[in-house]
Amino acid sequence: MSSIPIVVIGAGGHARVVIDALQCAGLDVEGVAGPVPVADVLGVPYLGTDDFVLTRKRESVRLANGIGSIDAKGTRAMVFERYAVLGYEFVRVVHPSAVIARSAHLGHGAQVMAGAVVQPAARLGKNVLVNTRASVDHDCVIGDHVHIAPGATLSGGVVVEEGAHIGAGAVILQGRTVGAGAVVGAGAAVHRDVPAGAIVVGVPAKEREE
Repeated sequence: MSSIPIVVIGAGGHARVVIDALQCAGLDVEGVAGPVPVADVLGVPYLGTDDFVLTRKRESVRLANGIGSIDAKGTRAMVFERYAVLGYEFVRVVHPSAVIARSAHLGHGAQVMAGAVVQPAARLGKNVLVNTRASVDHDCVIGDHVHIAPGATLSGGVVVEEGAHIGAGAVILQGRTVGAGAVVGAGAAVHRDVPAGAIVVGVPAKEREE
């Protein structure tokens, strides 16, 4: 494993989770960068705003995305793309307690948190977040920038398209598709395909009326 130090972008709750996972895996976290100064995060020093990264040569640092929760502006994806297009490397973050099948594929900067499971032939795109104790079963295809929240369960052959959010504890039955940018509410049970951009909630999941 490379000894190049890692800077975590973000200094909130998900940044703490990322730092812990990296340190549990024996990786060196140099510091955190974010818009609001903090004393430190889990003892890791604050280095400056996000622009601090631009003072470092691409080959001298690796990045980890510490922005986690869903937001209307897509901050997590924007931060990733900002630095990726400039050639900075985002590390794959895998907590040692996660279970990753040998035939699973994790894209650039993908994150699999504590207790999560990614089964055989599953494919995770870039900047995907499989959060605490979530389960991605065999042959699932997860698009770029998808967030699978804690405790969510994806059965075999599920497709989740780019930028979708699967809420905490949600269940998606086998072979279903969740369209790009869609949101599956916490605890929902998805029995049918979810259109792009839709918000579905409940058991069984139905589109939310505005």
